[in-house]
Amino acid sequence: MNKNKELTSLSRLLYNFSPRQLIFAVGLGMLSGALYSLIIPFILNGLDGGQLQLSDYILTEQGALGFFLFVAVILATKVTSVILVNNIAKSASADLKLKVARRIQALGVDTVERIGFSKILNILIDDVNRITSAAVAIPMMIVSVVTVLGMLTYLAYLDIIVFAYICIAIVTGVILFQMPVLFAKGLYQSSRANKDTLQEGIRGLIFGAYEMKLSHQKGKQFLAEEVAAPLNTATSQEKRGDAVIHLAGNASEMICFFVIGGVVFLLPTDFLSSEASTFGIVMALLYITGPIAAILSMVQTLKIAQVSLERVHQLQELEPEVFGTQALVGSEDTWQTLSLSNVRYQYQSDEVDDSFGLQPINLKLQKGNIYFIVGGNGSGKSTLSKLISFHYRPTHGCVKFDGTAVTESNLMMMRERVGVIFSNYHLFRKLYIPTEEIDQDKVKRYMDIFKLTGKTELVGNIFTTTKLSDGQKRRLALLVALMEDKEIYIFDEWAADQDPEFKEFFYTQVLPELKSQGKLIVAITHDDRYFHCADSVIKMESGAVKTVEDKANFDAHQSAPNLATA
Repeated sequence: MNKNKELTSLSRLLYNFSPRQLIFAVGLGMLSGALYSLIIPFILNGLDGGQLQLSDYILTEQGALGFFLFVAVILATKVTSVILVNNIAKSASADLKLKVARRIQALGVDTVERIGFSKILNILIDDVNRITSAAVAIPMMIVSVVTVLGMLTYLAYLDIIVFAYICIAIVTGVILFQMPVLFAKGLYQSSRANKDTLQEGIRGLIFGAYEMKLSHQKGKQFLAEEVAAPLNTATSQEKRGDAVIHLAGNASEMICFFVIGGVVFLLPTDFLSSEASTFGIVMALLYITGPIAAILSMVQTLKIAQVSLERVHQLQELEPEVFGTQALVGSEDTWQTLSLSNVRYQYQSDEVDDSFGLQPINLKLQKGNIYFIVGGNGSGKSTLSKLISFHYRPTHGCVKFDGTAVTESNLMMMRERVGVIFSNYHLFRKLYIPTEEIDQDKVKRYMDIFKLTGKTELVGNIFTTTKLSDGQKRRLALLVALMEDKEIYIFDEWAADQDPEFKEFFYTQVLPELKSQGKLIVAITHDDRYFHCADSVIKMESGAVKTVEDKANFDAHQSAPNLATA
């Protein structure tokens, strides 16, 4: 992406949000730059007869007042332009963040997992802010560019040969400036990648605090390797990139002084029309060093923003999930069987071995039955559960309901029928059910059963707190799932951190109650003493279904006694 395209993209961000205000603000900025470029001619014109003596007009109060009013107009137009663009940029930033958030929400779960939490967070917060900062700098750059162009026009008026000489110098400086800028861009890109790693380290620092408090060596090593190392590398790369930009910028700025030296000391006097003309040229060149320096300093901001803009574009170019809202097969009572026919799934992630995936799986899951999925770590249990919940789409094969395939056209409606509690579940403070449809008596009964009464309370459709113990959070998540009343329930190790009482209650009361309601229940578990509670146990091994055992093969005598009361 070249500089022009970069500016155009950043400008489009603002233009798309508020075109009229932006045009007005840019117009004011251009007016400010044009007036700014007239200051030197204004002053020189006040010199008497080109003899470097102040004219009578300048020495009058009217002359001084005219000059200060002229400066005041420049200040007013410039400040108004900057404030307008800043306001547009702030609003556009919020709008861009919302668009990025919507894009993230529209992506498939597997795509989000492949990108990674840390990179998404950096794009949503850091990159968007950098883009906004660069967009705000654009009007200042416009003022500086117009000022430089105005002064070049004045130089052309004074001496066309000197003007040509200066243009050649500027073009040469711009060309030479591009090489270090490209090098700096590579450093900024590497820095952003290291900041993604740093973000992951900070996440581990927060969520791994309990473990690291128990091992000084672990905490020290983690901080050094996962936080300090990427932080120092990213900082070093940014410093080097900044140094290159500053070096190139200052060197380019010095070109103005080389040009001044060339005009004064090298150009033959025959080329210069008069001493006053030479004085005007030198004054103009000295005057534009400031705007040129401002333009070059903004290049750093723009280059950093360019890297961020490319990351946002990469995210936006990812294909969102495509699905319609077509009903599947009619009402909830019509379908009876969920079947997986030759279903395969292959991971596409740098963080997951590309060789891992689910081998062809053929399963038939009956509505009103309980299925346990068991297997060792990495056997494919969670992957299979995400295929059943439609978070993952099969790489090959299809999922069917009574012979009707789940496709893009009916995917959304099918997902509406699924309730899940994965091991990495998120507990929302709000129950996303219309308040008038919430059965408060049912909520109170579940609160009592799950021993959450007094721990939290549902007011309207918002829980007063979710700051609970791990076990209490899982029970509250189960309460939410039951209140949502889905047709298919998937539980990933729900009972893993429950005490024996609630573990037994889950297997012997909750699951049978859902079964009696005609729900399809799939539970990932290692609790073999409760296998008799399932209609079938599906054993996974190396991404394949190894065996499917029916209830008749289980030893019910291994079961613990049922709870006497709910």
